[in-house]
Amino acid sequence: AACRKGCPAPGGGDELRMVHAQSLLSRITVPEVATDNSFVTEDETLHGEAKQKAAVGHDATIGITASKQCRTAVFGSRCYQRVQWVMHQGIVQHPEGYPNISLTSSFEKVQALLYRKKEARCHVPCAEKMDPSARVGPWPSAYLSDFQQETHKPSNPMPEDPERLYPEICNRAVPTDTDAIFIAAKVIQQDPNQTTSPLWTLSESALSSCFDALLARKVVHPKERKYRRNWCWVGLKEICHRHLGDHLSWAEIQRLSLAVGTTSNSSFHPIQKPQICDRQVFGGMSDWSQSAWARAKSWFAQHVNVYVLSLPNGSVRRTTIRTALDTLRIPFEFVNGVDMRLPGGLEAAKREGFIPTHFNVTEAQAAASNPRNGMARDGSLMGTLGCAAAHFRLQNRVAESNPKDITLVFEDDVSPEEDFIPRLWRLFTQDLPCDWQVVSLHSRCPFGTCVSPHLTRVQPDVNEPAWRCHYGVNWGTFGMVYRTKEIRNVQRLWKQAVFDEKRPRCLDVDVALASISDRVRFYAVPSSQNPGFLKEMFVGSARWEINSHKPNPSTHV
Repeated sequence: AACRKGCPAPGGGDELRMVHAQSLLSRITVPEVATDNSFVTEDETLHGEAKQKAAVGHDATIGITASKQCRTAVFGSRCYQRVQWVMHQGIVQHPEGYPNISLTSSFEKVQALLYRKKEARCHVPCAEKMDPSARVGPWPSAYLSDFQQETHKPSNPMPEDPERLYPEICNRAVPTDTDAIFIAAKVIQQDPNQTTSPLWTLSESALSSCFDALLARKVVHPKERKYRRNWCWVGLKEICHRHLGDHLSWAEIQRLSLAVGTTSNSSFHPIQKPQICDRQVFGGMSDWSQSAWARAKSWFAQHVNVYVLSLPNGSVRRTTIRTALDTLRIPFEFVNGVDMRLPGGLEAAKREGFIPTHFNVTEAQAAASNPRNGMARDGSLMGTLGCAAAHFRLQNRVAESNPKDITLVFEDDVSPEEDFIPRLWRLFTQDLPCDWQVVSLHSRCPFGTCVSPHLTRVQPDVNEPAWRCHYGVNWGTFGMVYRTKEIRNVQRLWKQAVFDEKRPRCLDVDVALASISDRVRFYAVPSSQNPGFLKEMFVGSARWEINSHKPNPSTHV
């Protein structure tokens, strides 16, 4: 098929493409705060032409012409909130009210329907945003004219037979995370040897001011001041936790937090080198050719097996994700979760090895009730414990039975994007370093370093104490990808972190995995990228339902 984007132009095209690539990231502006407290997320430089036409002018099922002036709803607006509700809840709860809308429909298509129905003051939406990195070419060679020369020497050169040791499941030009970080610095024209600290150091007066603001908002209790945490960082994360579904970058989150006084205006980047990947536009569309689709499907069938983690009684959730995956023609297998409400559930999980026999639930529950952990409102730990056990059960199963290189695990409340397969193919063959063990396809409130346009190298949050399991960042196990042969190695370290009675925050498997990311080669797609790989369907939380069930385990289990 003909090349459509990122192709060399005749006569010096490669050189021109390098210049474009090196300046591309600096041209993607940080969104400003609009006067109505909503963020202006359109990038005038990259999307000026797209804003002149309607997103669905060609879509007869919606019936809107491209001649109308367009305006895509922005964060904070009434239309934005309604579109989000339809995408995450309405399509599941009331599908009859949204004809021609499916689980994989874009934000713009949903907005177009709401415009037609005259709901929530929605306007005709603009064209869906394109991922600017797709116009440039492969990462990192298209971004660095000297990439193949002596200026870059991999820390661990490829073996003589890379196809055997590294089949097409990573970018062989980027062997390790060290190489990836070096390359990212070169792309944004930083000194690769220059390091910035992920530790946010602030004055006592600044921390006290942030605590007072959090206290006024009833986020903290007066007695918590003695724990001497970085309260400005707590305030920043608190805003992130309130906007988990909004695809906001850390720069946008800090602006919101500053508006309510819960953080500092001191420069801080939870994701280092944020211009590389902490942008909504990098989750945008790509103009996939027919040949790219064919290669991606072939790659997926050869290398990937898909599993869905789900409680057997979750009929609505199972129906939702089955519909989504069947629509995309992705074969999968359900693996039953662990329901701690069932009689003998805890004992069975210990007997089968998903939970260590020595783990004392009562001791962990007592630690959770300690005010310094702030978990009393969460109720019982049994739902959280069951979630952890379920993930380890699935890992045990696929480590023994999956013959393919890649194990992809979905939770049952997500819907992959329509072009999920080519997105995943590109992520693995162009973005991902070859030392990877685990990849999260949707990481909320991410902490780490951008290493490519679509990935961060996850790192432990050094601004939170170890006794809290470095809690509050890199949330979510919606779509987890494991290098199958590494599952046992990762699980050994992971279970040690999870099943620690003195650190009950670590029972959240996503929190625990992030806390050991200095020992596990863990990469993640930041949730600021919109739409990215996945959307969460709000069909309730089985974990929270079980936690509120409040079982009464004996003191010996």
